[in-house]
Amino acid sequence: MSTIGATETKIRTYGNWRHPRLAGLGKLSFAQTMALLALLIVSILVYGSFGLARAAVLLVSGLSVLGAMEIRDAHGVSIWNRGVERASFARRRRARRTVYRSGPIGTIPGGRARLPGLLSGSRISEHVDSYDRPFALIHHGNTHVSVIMGVAPAGIALVDQERIDQQVAHWGAWLADLGSEIGIVQASVCVETVPDTGGSLERQVNARLDANAPAIALSVVRDAVSQYRAGAAQLRCTVTLTFDTKRMSVKKRSTDQVAREIGTRLPYLTHSLEAAGTGPAHLLTAADVTRLVRVAYDPASEPLFEEATAAGQEMDMDWEDAGPIGAHAFFDSFRHDSGLSRTWVLTKAPTGVVQSGVLSKLVSISRDVERKRVTLLLRPIDAAMTGDIVERDMTTAAAAAGMSKKVTARAAREVAIARKNAQEEASGAGLVDFTVLVTATVTGDDLDDTAAAVASLASASKLRMRPAYGAQDSAFALSLPLGVVPSWQKVWSI
Repeated sequence: MSTIGATETKIRTYGNWRHPRLAGLGKLSFAQTMALLALLIVSILVYGSFGLARAAVLLVSGLSVLGAMEIRDAHGVSIWNRGVERASFARRRRARRTVYRSGPIGTIPGGRARLPGLLSGSRISEHVDSYDRPFALIHHGNTHVSVIMGVAPAGIALVDQERIDQQVAHWGAWLADLGSEIGIVQASVCVETVPDTGGSLERQVNARLDANAPAIALSVVRDAVSQYRAGAAQLRCTVTLTFDTKRMSVKKRSTDQVAREIGTRLPYLTHSLEAAGTGPAHLLTAADVTRLVRVAYDPASEPLFEEATAAGQEMDMDWEDAGPIGAHAFFDSFRHDSGLSRTWVLTKAPTGVVQSGVLSKLVSISRDVERKRVTLLLRPIDAAMTGDIVERDMTTAAAAAGMSKKVTARAAREVAIARKNAQEEASGAGLVDFTVLVTATVTGDDLDDTAAAVASLASASKLRMRPAYGAQDSAFALSLPLGVVPSWQKVWSI
């Protein structure tokens, strides 16, 4: 008798995301603890100089403010934060900074349709890398430049779990390598689902049709193409790298010199990325990026680009004309030409462990969302700093757990996660700060059904997300695959 043994595949899980913070008193953060101590000291001084009544008023007022900063909702947003959101947006609206008009009858000099807000100071140039491949270089302000790579991942259907785990490991190694690359300050991954006009499929099919084929066969093929056009969708993926030219060299260099150095590094970066399952990575040209931005702000223009491509015409659009003719930022949405969008921002990563396909529902094509853009902003931390960061985080977690006489399960878990992260960093893993943005766009005026669908998709992916209230126009620009760095981006006035 023979026995056939089955090998059970071990399913890998991922987790241990940390939001590093300095230890404070109880549940208070370090800054809130310092503010409380300062309030107590000032109250004592006021009591000694002006009496109990004034000291009590000051103490109660200060504690009320601290309470408003401490009481938070499910997204970690305090009452104070919500008040600041509304006050900031009201101030922008009074200053007429929520309305943008360009073009011949707009307020932009020269009648151009420049990009608004965070992208108003951007420009674009085109260069070639060491493989003689043309690529677009997007300039943000004075020091940041970005390169966009188009990828075509095959997905995980009919792929062995072992192969998927290898691709995830290669992706982690690629991100860790970015922390050792001089000058790279951010990477972003953008997965966009948009309605398919069917023009690309029709061109490919027509190019392969035989004029001498039977009429009935030609009719069947053309009918199939026509039926596919109705309700079809397509998925686009890009990976963007942002460089800080100040970190690349101590000397100020020209655009050509910066582009030459980046061009010598792109072959390795694109080749190593393919091991993560992205498929062949190609560099987007200036024309590709300009079209991408124009369609994002004006979805109704995409069929025009498709028709021009089908006719063999080149759309010669300048970067200065890629923006919207009109845009209006509302508290919870953003109107831009023919589109109405809402952007959500990640407020809490999954608390437990997840599998490799945790984001599959969020990034997949959904019949309930007309246009959807999921963007992961990844900021690799310098490899020279990661050791100090994880050690400090482990010390902080241990100190927070030691402040209480009875260590809670949550505090013990925080210590275990911090210790595990320190061990993995010592084994060669990198550290990456990240966030997720989701932008949904409709060509009508009703976002409610789409918003409900996005909330359901985010929940299925174990992400807690919140609309970017009061900053919808900025969040829309951040979700584009243009390499905008949130904390350093300069807003140019027009």
